[in-house]
Amino acid sequence: MNPKAFLQLMRKHPAAVNIIATGKAPHRTGMTVSAFMSLTAEPPTVVCAINRNAFSYAHMTDNQVFSVNTLSVEHVDLAKLFAGQAQVFGDERFDEAHWQAFDSDSPCLRHAVMSLECRLIRQVQENTHCLMIGEVISGHCNDSAIPLLYRDGEWVTTSPPLVQQALQA
Repeated sequence: MNPKAFLQLMRKHPAAVNIIATGKAPHRTGMTVSAFMSLTAEPPTVVCAINRNAFSYAHMTDNQVFSVNTLSVEHVDLAKLFAGQAQVFGDERFDEAHWQAFDSDSPCLRHAVMSLECRLIRQVQENTHCLMIGEVISGHCNDSAIPLLYRDGEWVTTSPPLVQQALQA
């Protein structure tokens, strides 16, 4: 399959929007990613795919800890900010009204759908990207938050009433 056709197909795959972040103030950095998933429950591990040319990649490998923050629909502006759609970089992206720190000092997004504190345990290089495997140290969730998804270039979300209607039909 050619790369262009593959990318067109993958645009149809809805994915949760996350901010992967690392470092402690004033040296924090992060990026918006959708390539994230759980890997194992014993021990609790997750994996995210990071472009090796991304600024945050080197910082994640240096710090050996990172956080995964799943965004809610209220965080569209943060998703855009950490995707580089504003001329704000590095630690300037971390507004204290939105961010606090885990015990490891990794940034933790307040009011995220979920936030995980992870210790980097392995890296798997594959062409332009690296799979960053992290053991989950701690985490928390916000049961009332509605997750932000990305599909076909659009910000979308789940719709519980629509899902309930489909299940009842």
